[in-house]
Amino acid sequence: MLYQKENSLGKFYFECRRYEDFFFRSHMHRHHELILVREGEVTLESNWQRETARAGEMAWLPSNCVHAYETREKSLVDVCIFSEDYVPHFIREIKGKKPERAVFACRESVRRYAEDMLFRPEEIPGVYQLKSALYGVMGEIRAQVPFTPRRAESEGLMDRLIQYVSENYTEDISLKSAAQALGYEEHYLSRCFHSVIPIHFSRYVNLYRVDAAASLLQQGGLSVTQIAGESGFQSIRSFNRAFLEATGKTPSQYLK
Repeated sequence: MLYQKENSLGKFYFECRRYEDFFFRSHMHRHHELILVREGEVTLESNWQRETARAGEMAWLPSNCVHAYETREKSLVDVCIFSEDYVPHFIREIKGKKPERAVFACRESVRRYAEDMLFRPEEIPGVYQLKSALYGVMGEIRAQVPFTPRRAESEGLMDRLIQYVSENYTEDISLKSAAQALGYEEHYLSRCFHSVIPIHFSRYVNLYRVDAAASLLQQGGLSVTQIAGESGFQSIRSFNRAFLEATGKTPSQYLK
């Protein structure tokens, strides 16, 4: 699984991309994700279940949801990533709740407007157009997708924990050090973390480090050993192992 730092930072972040025969291994990020299946169908696996999104349907993946995509035959999919700044009222409304599924179908009028405003890889509209289209889609989600309660404190605590990782991932951090820094008991913090992200905290930190390392590899100018240290890994061996596990490639293969 991969942690996508580039899809987790920045305010009023928005991007849209189009994929043929969409496939993406397990990953997560802080920004929200919305997809529109234009042709064929896509199998989506998320924190909750395995679902199929067919032509004309959409799927919404909220913040820090582990998810993956697979196309068995053929698909054409538009994917937009957006920060919660665009829909603050919706975010406040669902605080303390989690969706029971990801896939839904918009009314035709809403879908057409979303296609025109959101799913345009060649051009990004203005902030107000994006807000209006996103709120229209969020309204369809609230009308169609059931939500169940979860402890609201977990969400706020997760925000603080993710911030802690983003500021300290280059250091030798652990769940114990995070608990001490945030003023919580370690076992309680662990329960809150696992209620939102179904992986061990140490793996989450390594995924964050791998994503940072991948960015440094793309920039160039540093050796693999230097990048391992800059990304918070204690040894080149642990760096190579974590990088291979997260990306399916060694750092040297990734460079090529």
